[in-house]
Amino acid sequence: MPFSQDCRDIYFDGPATYRITVKGRIDASYSENLGGMHTTVHGQGEETRVTILTGEVKDQAELMGILDGIYMLHMPIVSMEKIGGKERIEHQA
Repeated sequence: MPFSQDCRDIYFDGPATYRITVKGRIDASYSENLGGMHTTVHGQGEETRVTILTGEVKDQAELMGILDGIYMLHMPIVSMEKIGGKERIEHQA
């Protein structure tokens, strides 16, 4: 999968908003254990149900804590994307 920008130009030294999609259902009451991420569950059947976690993460260490919490739940991560935050994109001529 091609990337639209060079990964060297993305910084992880400040807060950013992330969207993480996992297969299965995470109850909203578990949100506090995942950095206070907002949870939204989509799909009806076990095979199609996903939970989308969205929220601001203060730094890469907190992001790793959230990912570790998902790992401890034995839930597969479908996707993770940075949807806002400090980024610097350098264009070379």
